[in-house]
Amino acid sequence: MIRHFSRFLAVMALALFLPPSAHAIRVFFDYRVFHAPGSGPYVEIATSFDPASMNGIPADSLITFAGELTIVFSQGGTVRDFRKSEVRHQAAADNLEPFLSLDRVPLPNGTYEMELSVRDLNDATIQPDVYRQVISIEHPADKIFLSDIQFVSAYSPVVDQNAFTKAGYDLLPYLSSYYPSELNTLIYYAEIYHTAETFGEGQPFVSSVCITDAARNEVADCRRIRREKAALVVPVLQVMDIRNLPTGDYTLRLEVRDRSNALVATCERRFSRNLVAQTQPDPLLVSDDLLRSSFAGQYTHPDTLYAILQSHLPIAKSVERNTIDYQLPGADIRMLQSFFYSFWQKRKPDNPEAGWREYETNLARVQEIFGTKIKKGWQTDRGRVYLQYGAPNTRVTRYHDPDYFPFEIWHYYETNTGLRDRRFLFYNTTLNYDFELLHSDVPDEIQNNDWRRLVRSREASRPTDVSRIASQQLTDPYSGDEIEDLWFNPR
Repeated sequence: MIRHFSRFLAVMALALFLPPSAHAIRVFFDYRVFHAPGSGPYVEIATSFDPASMNGIPADSLITFAGELTIVFSQGGTVRDFRKSEVRHQAAADNLEPFLSLDRVPLPNGTYEMELSVRDLNDATIQPDVYRQVISIEHPADKIFLSDIQFVSAYSPVVDQNAFTKAGYDLLPYLSSYYPSELNTLIYYAEIYHTAETFGEGQPFVSSVCITDAARNEVADCRRIRREKAALVVPVLQVMDIRNLPTGDYTLRLEVRDRSNALVATCERRFSRNLVAQTQPDPLLVSDDLLRSSFAGQYTHPDTLYAILQSHLPIAKSVERNTIDYQLPGADIRMLQSFFYSFWQKRKPDNPEAGWREYETNLARVQEIFGTKIKKGWQTDRGRVYLQYGAPNTRVTRYHDPDYFPFEIWHYYETNTGLRDRRFLFYNTTLNYDFELLHSDVPDEIQNNDWRRLVRSREASRPTDVSRIASQQLTDPYSGDEIEDLWFNPR
């Protein structure tokens, strides 16, 4: 059947509309509503075809797949828009990755029944699968509003304009509202409309995003705030770190606030997170006699030892992190000591205590340098990076430049994980001592291609500060290229 991951995770309800099929194409699709100034609303439909579920035709060393997508929008039985498109794809037999199509359908405000049908053009015996959904479009003409929120799996600066290009980026859609354990970031894209007409072209305002849980409580340390300038369309592309977000149902909430911090527009999108709490992986058998005589046996109070184990999170593997977070709280001292000893025996079999003592020294160092009144050094972004990758070879600091938020750029000739010529950019929007990781070129770390502009957005650090913007002499956030030079040529 066609599987659809869309607003409010209505998968089960939608399945009732799908006919049974002995052999159906596996298709995932999602729709979002955007607005084109001067033209009006349009529905954007992204479709992912699974070639492993299709009949491919071999041609030389490649296999050709062909799907047909039919889209119909109707009101009260009257067809308002009809379109049919062929989607063709060639792939090697050992590389059957899903392939995407994107359709944009302009529609005026109103309520519509959307019908999508998909069939395999290489297999005429299979009846097309059909999906139906009622959608409503309500874009006001005289006030600020937002597009739907689009989840993104990857993005890059545009080289050649194509169907997936928006706001200077190629955006690869993420066609689900489900985030499994292996996904550590949530990337989203949205657009804000009518700010120029409401605030005045180029005038400042603030957009903010947060995550709320199923009880509508805001998740701690998730709110992100950006200073914007009013324009015909204001795009918002942002990466959210969800590596520590527990299993549950959540809502991503995007807000627009004026210079007095009054809420003027908002939109939301729900998603689910599954962070699997795995059991301790292959624990080494440690005898009681060995534990008592080892460094692990020196710690006899469970709370003290568990606090030490928590400080290992920056260097722990994924399964070990889950064990520390979910299996060890409340464990007896024997289990804690065994995990502690095994942790270091795996990393330094010939002398596990030496491994721990070296790490203990680094913990003290990051506590001294990066610890704050509310966070231990290892809990900060800078402390975590220091412990995970080692000390940087160069550390550029800029704390008092009026054109920038305070920032640091760390450069590694080679990390202790074997990566060469890598960088991290930290910045501080709250003007305390806790710097947030904004951008890095290390795989699996936060990557934000808008880092140059964000570091230059000094004037609007918090929503409560926005009311002061009008009385300030605003600097040009794009003046000069010092920060880019420091990124590529740290010194």
